[in-house]
Amino acid sequence: MISIRDAAEFEQLLKALSDDVVDAHIHYQMYEDLVEAIGKHPLVVQQSNTFWTFTLQAHLNSCVYALFRAYDQDTRSLHLRSWLTTIHESLHLFDEKSFRERLRENPYVASLAQDSGRPDTATLADDIAGCSSNDPIVKKLTVYRSSRIAHRNAKALLSPGEIGERFGLTFDDIRTLLERAKAILNRYSYMFAASVYSTKVVGHDDFEYIFKCVEEN
Repeated sequence: MISIRDAAEFEQLLKALSDDVVDAHIHYQMYEDLVEAIGKHPLVVQQSNTFWTFTLQAHLNSCVYALFRAYDQDTRSLHLRSWLTTIHESLHLFDEKSFRERLRENPYVASLAQDSGRPDTATLADDIAGCSSNDPIVKKLTVYRSSRIAHRNAKALLSPGEIGERFGLTFDDIRTLLERAKAILNRYSYMFAASVYSTKVVGHDDFEYIFKCVEEN
């Protein structure tokens, strides 16, 4: 849990956490879109294979690094689990009175307040569990971070099959973690501020113009 004094500090945590969740989605979507475009325009890739290889890896790495922060387990850090436990200890911030005060300048505050209220404790408990290292996919992510990224684990290096079979992170795992993070972030963001975060950046398909120009020339 992170100790906070008021709703303003909670909003700061929400904004910082959203940066990691949104960044992870943006970079993964860029990775998938580029893979699809490369399949459609092989001639473009042949002109600069090294560039596109490292570009793909950079987007995938950026996605995974953001997920590392979002699903971190350090008790001193901001991540989904610590944020959710903070919500658990600060449920009064979600009371209708507090909600109306935060959104007092919103002309639709009365109707929005009808959907406000304290988070369901059972759902909150499930969300906390889903962001804990007790969850098998989060465990995979944590082990991958500790053995491959933050540290180069010697045992994993010498016995890659053993570690890979137990804790290999798949693309399905990444997609599951991404969707889980977005759902959790937006669930409580909507309850707190009547707003949700988009995970698509403006200009996400700009690269298509480059592919078109290179192929035409």
